[in-house]
Amino acid sequence: MSYVTSLSAQQQNNLVYLIDEAVDSGIVNPYSIAAFIAIISKESNLIPVEENGNYSADRICQIWSRLCQQRFQLAHNPEKLLNAAYGGRYGNSANEGYKYRGRGFNQLTFKDNYKFYGNKIGLNLVSDPNLVLNPAVASQVAAEFAKQGFKQLKSNGKLSSYGNAKDINDFNNSNDAVEAFYHANAGTGKSVSYIKNRKDNTGGMTKALSRVGSIFEFTEDWLKKNPVKKSTGKLLPLAAVGGLAFFLYRLTKK
Repeated sequence: MSYVTSLSAQQQNNLVYLIDEAVDSGIVNPYSIAAFIAIISKESNLIPVEENGNYSADRICQIWSRLCQQRFQLAHNPEKLLNAAYGGRYGNSANEGYKYRGRGFNQLTFKDNYKFYGNKIGLNLVSDPNLVLNPAVASQVAAEFAKQGFKQLKSNGKLSSYGNAKDINDFNNSNDAVEAFYHANAGTGKSVSYIKNRKDNTGGMTKALSRVGSIFEFTEDWLKKNPVKKSTGKLLPLAAVGGLAFFLYRLTKK
């Protein structure tokens, strides 16, 4: 069973949202779209989620070494922990770390980021950060996040390390595309060698690479059958649902 055929109905619908938004935002190369979604899949398995912050004392030390001395006071207290971890940083006041915790397909975090990406997509995410849990909104945020990451990779001369790519659509294989989107997601300040040599450290790269072929096949087929046009309100078209169901049925019959 491929990754795509293993998805639930909710994940299948979100897969279509992500393809739609990728194309709407200018990510049109099938390798790029598939890599974009593969990276999201290893982050949230195609379901927008929020960081719950319910960590044990030992886990707090592993993730936030600077908070290790406070671990027993912070353990299993999400609001207190995330205020300590994120408060006073990137636009957050001391008690806003929990409010602007990670959400969405790619865990948007910090008030400054909610403001920046809210402005990009025309929504007030600062006033209502839970909007990022809506798949349509989460798709827009994820696409904008990827685009911003690629701008930085290009400007700092790192993008060409991935198959000599010149922009977000300049890929002719899944491996280069996944590594580049992984870098954009992980942080553009990281070195290329850090990205290329850490596949087995976290398992995220390996997971994305194992899924991208199935996602690419679906994406390529989808784009042939359903040219994506700018949709109002990001509602999932009935034709899209039907096309997805048909494609999944066809895959299971191979």
